[in-house]
Parts: sequence; structure tokens; C-alpha cells
Amino acid sequence: MQQKISQNISRFRQNQTMTQEEFAARLGVTPQAVSKWERGASIPDITLIPNICKLLKVHADMLLGIDMLSLSENKSMAEEREIKQNLIAEPLRIEVGLGLISCISQGLETDYVHQCRKRLAAETGMLLPVLRILDNVDYAKNEVRILSYDQVLLQKTYSDISVQAYHAIIDEAVRLCRENYDSILNKQLVKTMLDNLHEQYPGVLDGLVPDRVGYYEVMQHLRGIIIERGNMRDLIHILEELEIR
Repeated sequence: MQQKISQNISRFRQNQTMTQEEFAARLGVTPQAVSKWERGASIPDITLIPNICKLLKVHADMLLGIDMLSLSENKSMAEEREIKQNLIAEPLRIEVGLGLISCISQGLETDYVHQCRKRLAAETGMLLPVLRILDNVDYAKNEVRILSYDQVLLQKTYSDISVQAYHAIIDEAVRLCRENYDSILNKQLVKTMLDNLHEQYPGVLDGLVPDRVGYYEVMQHLRGIIIERGNMRDLIHILEELEIR
């Protein structure tokens, strides 16, 4: 991680056409400190990250090397991708203060989200939406907010900043997903679930979806099932009920 930070500071500083001396002066540190950061001899204090991000015009996840997709894109592509993402209110999103970036970075190197996704599907038949994790410089250092379609479902501060905090945050997101799935479920999730079902059982959807029943109607039916039963396991029989109805 330290090597990523040093490379990114150097890259983003040069993108802003600032010398090490100019960057240091605007940040309030010595040029020697900046030189050490860019050589990988040391890393900036966590309290400097917000100001570094503002000067370099990047998000903390990009600076710390968490969002590798953004790092591989050129500037215009990254800006275009961010604009498109901001046009869409996501089913589930996690936003964190800068003090939790380190534990998030460690957690993303594990397969914990994949494990949770498998467990949720096995227990409830629910498909966990893609979880986007963003930093927010306006939040308290260890603050976490979990949102669904821009509505805050949870706001919490963590004292533990180890990888266990990452597990706890993901667990909270999965719990909230399970409890609010009737409102989280959308047509895209329905289509993904039905596509997965079609791969395993090609004949199940023949003549039904989308020929006789559209994705919106399936979504409405599944929402009713969730409210009534608390889960949507056995999707094949649920679709058979819809066909009979």
C-alpha cells in the first residue's frame, strides 16, 4: 500500500503541474517530506490526506490505490465514469470517513463480500447488489453511512479501525439489505437473478419471462413474496406460482 501511495502522489502532483516545492508550500510541509513520500521512504500523516486530496483533485480511494479502475483510466475517462455513477442512485452504497480507509483497503483484499453474498443467497434467495464503497471527506474520521437509493439506512462511528471493522461494516450492509430487500429490489437485480436461473435451468423461463410476464411484474411479485415470507428462496416455484396466476 505504501508503494501505491508514493507512486500516486507523484503521478497526481505531476498531473497538476506542481513541483515538489510548490506542493509542499501549499500543503504546509517541507519539500524533503514530499520527496520522502514520493520515494516511498515514508507516508503522509492521515490528517494530511484531506488536504492532499483537495490539492491533487482526487478522491482518497484513488490516492491510496483502492480504486484500481480509476487509476488505470485517463483523467477524462475517470471523470466521465464518475459523472455516470452519480446519475444513478444505487441500491446499496457504503460511505466512510478517511480514518477507515486503511481497514477498508485491507478488507478489500479478502473475499469477505463474496462469502456474505453466497450466504445471503443460500439463506434467503436474495442477490446482494454490488457494494460501492466511497470515502467522504465531510464525514467524521471513523464515521460510516450505509445508503439505499441515497436514503441513509445507518449512520455509525467505529472505534476499531482493524480489518474486523471492515467485516462489521459489511455485516451491517448485508443485514440492512435483508431487512429492506422489498424496497432495494429493482428490475436490474431481477434480470440478473433470472439470467442466472436460465443458465442453470434453461427451460424454466421459456414462454414466461419476458414473453408473457415482464421484469417489472416479476419484481412486484417478488416484493410481495418478500413482505409475506421474509425471503424468496425456491425461485423456480415462485415463478410457477406467477405463471398459474
